Amino acid sequence: MSLLYPIALFALAGLAIPLIIHLWNVKQGKTLKIGSIALLGDGVPLNSRSYRIADWLLLLLRLLLITLLVFLLAGPYLKRKAGGGNEKGWILMEKNSFSAGYKAHQKEIDTLLKAGYQLHRFDMGFPIISLKDTLIKDSSVHLNSMDYHSMFRQLNETLPAGFPVYLYASQRLNKLSGDLPSVDFNLKWKAINVADTLSHWTRVLSGKTYEATSSPSLTSYRNLDEGKAAPVISVLIYKGTNAEDAKYINAALAAIADFTKRKIELKQWNGQDPGGLKFDLGFWLSEQKVADGFMKQLNPGGRLFSYESGKTVSIPTEIDLQPGKTGPQPIVELNKRVVATSYPGTGIWNDGFGQTLLSFERKAGIDHYHFYSRLNPSWTTLVWKEAFVKAFMPIVIGQDADTADFGFENHPDDQRRSTNLFSQKQASIKTGLLERTGQKEPLNKYFWMLALAVFVLERMLSFYKQNKISHA
Repeated sequence: MSLLYPIALFALAGLAIPLIIHLWNVKQGKTLKIGSIALLGDGVPLNSRSYRIADWLLLLLRLLLITLLVFLLAGPYLKRKAGGGNEKGWILMEKNSFSAGYKAHQKEIDTLLKAGYQLHRFDMGFPIISLKDTLIKDSSVHLNSMDYHSMFRQLNETLPAGFPVYLYASQRLNKLSGDLPSVDFNLKWKAINVADTLSHWTRVLSGKTYEATSSPSLTSYRNLDEGKAAPVISVLIYKGTNAEDAKYINAALAAIADFTKRKIELKQWNGQDPGGLKFDLGFWLSEQKVADGFMKQLNPGGRLFSYESGKTVSIPTEIDLQPGKTGPQPIVELNKRVVATSYPGTGIWNDGFGQTLLSFERKAGIDHYHFYSRLNPSWTTLVWKEAFVKAFMPIVIGQDADTADFGFENHPDDQRRSTNLFSQKQASIKTGLLERTGQKEPLNKYFWMLALAVFVLERMLSFYKQNKISHA
């Protein structure tokens, strides 16, 4: 048996509580009635206390109950070797396409099941399912919470090399973020040919409203605000000692202006009042505190992006541009960051350890974005990625800082599918070098049942003891 959260075992210190209670439980003395005390001499008052445990069975039950609850917090599970026993292989199917997948490949699936293959759901943990689950009407809800890349990586850590796997799933591009990872299990992907459908949705992006039309071959956007003149965006930049960072900002602004067809006017701040002009957006690219004179140049309701000061640490990880959002995400390396004593506002971007990297705070009528790194390529590869422009679009245009979808479009109704992309790819890793984790079989339900039984037994025994004392 293994534990998901071994640190929870520190709660076993709570075993001392019932032990102390039982030791402190002093039994009442008995009263002995006698006829006369005339012949008894004066005695010295003596107090005695016995630290003896009388109800051993009750104590053991209470200790066992606490122990079981602690192990429940620790998440007990058994490691079951995948591909062991009589398993000839796995059949993987998505929950929201059980019925369609089985109807399309019924003969092949039945043959594999008779040959000893095991049916699993293509989702986190790959739980075992039965054939009757494939008869349930397909759900329109997108239940698969992980993208295909994460699923294949988890499979590669679970299954032994060369283990046969048949996957019946759609080949929709909204589950991908690049090339598929190499695997060393034997993968055969059987596409589910869903009938061609069209889906529509509207999306506000870059300050404009678009209507999207998606088919299996193409997703197109139509500007619903065509002909409407958009206001000019005025930007004030203070580069401080980070002139190279300012060049990347200028390039991003030029790309955004070209994409949105909006005019963006830039001006460098040198500490002087620029003739009473006001700006919609300010970039403070200095480690120093934002100057009051710079803040005065921003319009009410304007936006400010500033470098934050603190301790610089080297932390080789990645930037999570969409925290809490599932599905494919761009891979952006992070080499260094600033560690601050506090992170005001709401987190927008995180590092790979879940620590805030960009936060949003609305203060004194200004939308302030606090950045705890630098745009220099020695700090992060963000400026070299296509995601750089997408990530800065909401800051430049003024989109609300929705942490669930900040500058990125990955709509679940996107119907685009690939063709001949998912051919079998054998691993570039030598067999035997990977540590196989196998499948984890949770034991929580067994611990809950045992804890309930112990609790009922403890209550019955305690009630019996109380009744025996009250009738004595």
